Amino acid sequence: MADTYFSLADALESSYKPDSGEIDSCMCCCQMVKTSDQDSECGLHSVIDLKVSEQPQNVRNVVNLVIALHRMMKTQKVQSTEFTDDELCNIFLENLVEEYVTPTVHEETHQAADHYNFIGPVQKCYICDELQKSLVLSKSITTELQAITLHGNNLSRRVELELSTYKASVPRERGQPIALGVGGNLYLSCTSTSGKPVLGLEMVNKEDLNNISGDMKRFLFFKTVSGQTLTSFESAKFEGHYISTSYTNRQRVDMSLTKDAPNRLTSFKMTVL
Repeated sequence: MADTYFSLADALESSYKPDSGEIDSCMCCCQMVKTSDQDSECGLHSVIDLKVSEQPQNVRNVVNLVIALHRMMKTQKVQSTEFTDDELCNIFLENLVEEYVTPTVHEETHQAADHYNFIGPVQKCYICDELQKSLVLSKSITTELQAITLHGNNLSRRVELELSTYKASVPRERGQPIALGVGGNLYLSCTSTSGKPVLGLEMVNKEDLNNISGDMKRFLFFKTVSGQTLTSFESAKFEGHYISTSYTNRQRVDMSLTKDAPNRLTSFKMTVL
């Protein structure tokens, strides 16, 4: 790059007319502001040494210096040939230092809401507990599932479960999200009665279960396989509660607080159709 001389007077407003003494002192510095491989120095006063190092990345500093000198000439009334240290510091702080305000953005973090999408397929199967009791649909008083020991021709009473598979929006380490239908639009659900999670059966349109979130999570269960043959079903809405059967025959299928609850069986054997 060729040598370029920077005229401070050209950067000042035409209305400003410095006296001859100021022009001489300023021009001393302006003559030194040129492209050079070495730093240059000049003295405005006997106690002020102004060093200008013009590198391509320091053009902004030169502009700031011109603006600061311009302001100083227009606003500062020099009463003597020397500034005190405090006066000099205040002058540069008032005329040269730029204030930057960095906004602080507070991002509210929260756990993303669970959302489940049906991905299929629908798998049909029979299940029985560890004592070989099968699930049977009972309509004597209320519609409910019971665990009953069946033999021979009575095996036809078994409930054919329709197991629908889902994908969670938030990845989980626990089992596969599924819904359990028992034919038609009847599905197993886990709701709360007097503060206690209970297993029930509800009528619901299959289309309403394509996307599940919020209170509809009562229809979802986490299927976990242990070993190669035993499967457990944990409620998605009331985590820590499992579908379970009693050791006693012909008892209602319900929810158990823990997987190892006494007098309850929470592991089942699945027979895929």
